[in-house]
Amino acid sequence: MDTVHEMKKLGFLGCGNMGGAILEGILEHGELAPEEILVVEKSEERTFYWRDKGVSVSESPKALQMASTLILGVKPQIFDQAAVDLGTLERSCTVVSIMAGIDSSRISAALGEKARVVRTMPNTPCTIGMGISAIARGHNATDSDMETAIEIMSTVGRIIEVEEASMHAVTATSGSGPAYLFLMAESWIEASIATGLSREIAELLVIETIRGSAELLHRERAPVTLRKTVTSKGGTTAAGIESLENNGLRKSLVQALESARRRSVELGSEISS
Repeated sequence: MDTVHEMKKLGFLGCGNMGGAILEGILEHGELAPEEILVVEKSEERTFYWRDKGVSVSESPKALQMASTLILGVKPQIFDQAAVDLGTLERSCTVVSIMAGIDSSRISAALGEKARVVRTMPNTPCTIGMGISAIARGHNATDSDMETAIEIMSTVGRIIEVEEASMHAVTATSGSGPAYLFLMAESWIEASIATGLSREIAELLVIETIRGSAELLHRERAPVTLRKTVTSKGGTTAAGIESLENNGLRKSLVQALESARRRSVELGSEISS
């Protein structure tokens, strides 16, 4: 019998960078055996990769009708077409969405009432097992569905439960957040070079400063206190902080998060063609 058409415990509709990170986490932690998982994938390279690990791969979304838990990892812009390709779910299924913007009622409307939807928003550090994922109970979801989603997402980092209404803000804060930090690091390195450092030295100093400061912040959980500790009155840090404040750092962050939150709302209302 073709293993693709056997009952599977977990299926992936879309398995790009984030979906792939979650699947790697599941396999690494031994949550499921490879043969219990089905990935719908069109990329030849990724097909060979997952099959080499013992995971079943199909090009047909219809094959996911045999999964008891389904992870939706397609881009939100193509969800509607992907849902058509999958079809109304024929059996009761825990549906874990990692898509930005698409609310659970829309997912349920597309996949049918047998879809019990849990929404989650992971972030890029999940690729190294250090992510943070917000999880929200969605349409028809039970306590058991929430437990299933938590078990899955815990393989790639920490978990926080939120109300679904908060997911747009979560997306703007932690989902998009790593890119804000990467942009800051990029700009910081260029600024360091402009002050006279070589790129090699600037990159080392900036990246290790971020790394150590993040660990300190993780341990102390007091950003205001830590900032004040480093900032001596009349010193070099105070001069730098004053410049950042005068140039609108706080306002820029507020505007960035609001723009990202608004885009998440827009994604939830767009219809793929």
